[in-house]
Amino acid sequence: MHTQQRVPDSGLRAVPANVPGKLPQDFEAWFHDHRSVVYRYVRFRVATREAAEDVTSDVFMKALRSLHRYNPDLASPRTWLLRIARNAVTDHLRSLRRRGSLHVSLDRVPDLVAELPSQEERVVREERIQRLLNGTQTLRRADQEIVALRFGSGLDNSEIAEHLGISNNAVAVRLHRALKRLKAAVERLERERMQEHER
Repeated sequence: MHTQQRVPDSGLRAVPANVPGKLPQDFEAWFHDHRSVVYRYVRFRVATREAAEDVTSDVFMKALRSLHRYNPDLASPRTWLLRIARNAVTDHLRSLRRRGSLHVSLDRVPDLVAELPSQEERVVREERIQRLLNGTQTLRRADQEIVALRFGSGLDNSEIAEHLGISNNAVAVRLHRALKRLKAAVERLERERMQEHER
């Protein structure tokens, strides 16, 4: 289900440039090494590409401001950045909820399929991802989180376990249950779409 995709450069490439002075060398490497993982995680949790780009930029700005607090003994750079991303997504969704605009239509997702070789493959993958994202939006927050980590960021179970602070076995159980609920949600949305189409 997960493939490595190019992350849109718009908005993301400029994150470090907004900060005066020279960037710490570690941070510059982190930005280049982990921005796609962070972006794909965020993209699975928010409704539009533009929102995902904004939240991802915000993640790296917050990480840069908090760099002095990073402890390599407690977390890897990727885990630390994804924790910041998790909080940034929560803040973003809370803000949308306050404005009454949480349910944004997930109509098209070209940013997640841009590098597939043929137009036909891109259309098929786009439709599949659209159904997946729409289904994901109906899940409870914990299920959204674990699906985004696995299929958005492409983390394996041990990496998810590190991120969530739980055992590998607990990850496997949670992921299995979340995927079962996601499958049911996607099937329900597909039935509703077909019924609407038949009217």
